[in-house]
Amino acid sequence: MADIQLSKYHVSKDIGFLLEPLQDVLPDYFEPWNRLAKSLPELVASHKFRDAVKEMPLLDQSKLAGYRQKRLAHLQLVLITSGYLWQEGEGGAVQRLPECVSKPLWNVSNDLGLKPVLTYADICLTNCKVKNGDIEVMYNLPGGAGTEWFLKVSGLVELAFGKSGQAVQNVLDGVKANDKAKMASGFTDLTATIGNMQTALARMNENLTPEHFYNGVRPFLNGFGGPASPISGGLVYEGVSDKPVTMIGGSAAQSSTMQVLDGLLGITHSPEKQAFLDEIRNYMPPSHKQMLADLTNMPRKVPQVVAETKDANLTKAFNGCVAAFVQYRSYHIQVVTKYIVTASKSDSPKSLAYKDTGKSDLIPFLKEVRDDTEKVQQ
Repeated sequence: MADIQLSKYHVSKDIGFLLEPLQDVLPDYFEPWNRLAKSLPELVASHKFRDAVKEMPLLDQSKLAGYRQKRLAHLQLVLITSGYLWQEGEGGAVQRLPECVSKPLWNVSNDLGLKPVLTYADICLTNCKVKNGDIEVMYNLPGGAGTEWFLKVSGLVELAFGKSGQAVQNVLDGVKANDKAKMASGFTDLTATIGNMQTALARMNENLTPEHFYNGVRPFLNGFGGPASPISGGLVYEGVSDKPVTMIGGSAAQSSTMQVLDGLLGITHSPEKQAFLDEIRNYMPPSHKQMLADLTNMPRKVPQVVAETKDANLTKAFNGCVAAFVQYRSYHIQVVTKYIVTASKSDSPKSLAYKDTGKSDLIPFLKEVRDDTEKVQQ
């Protein structure tokens, strides 16, 4: 079978999908981007952000040097986009993005293979810097400490998974070499990792209320286009095209971690659910998307390998890992119910996850994905 090495996909064995630490700001030439991205919360609160964006010069993104500078530039530009669109709330959204933002954003996005919209790869993977084993948020959205806490906890969940890089590699190497001990060790370590992810996610409750998330944070993560969107006709990127563009908003659904665990544990979903998960992959960095594709296309699926060995210790380790993942997904449903469904106080909350539809679709979708996970136990 093909050799799947995490380093090939720009995935660290220490911090996972999080971007390796980078500078907080771009070189002096890009100071207008630095300044606007950093001052976004204050300028949005004073209703001065749009005016500041309109005064911003059109800069040449080709002066960016290297992958990490481009990722930071993408983060800054999509933050500026978000502040510009949603400064006046969902009822006051605009439908055109000025050329001084749209043109460099479009070009940087093409260079990176990312979408020109605020994605999880931006707000979490680039924005959350690992420092002394903790997460430091570089750029904040409006909402002060509560918003920053939401971003930090998202980073802590990613970091908890990221520390399991060696465990993931052990499972992959064990499958390739038919090494039962290595696979069992990997599953045992992953079981602990998933528990640590749940512990990190539970910290959301410490400093973030459902009302703050739903009314204060969520609008700035919105996509555009479609009947559920305040910008139903899509967004025009001035200087790029007069044709409106439709984009999904940023959410944890765009994290690669869940789909990596799906692929690693051989979890499969119905064609409709898988089609949505495949669409979400288009909002991930290309190397992460490729890793998921390679996991999906592994000629020998992990459950098959585990079953063929008829090894009690390996089967126990595998089942323990699956059980932990089921528990995590059950807890995630509780979090989504609290912060989106209940907080919406309506029958049709604007979900960040499944097709931007209401709770009648969102929770059953998550429950079905959890039940699919349970089915692979042996």
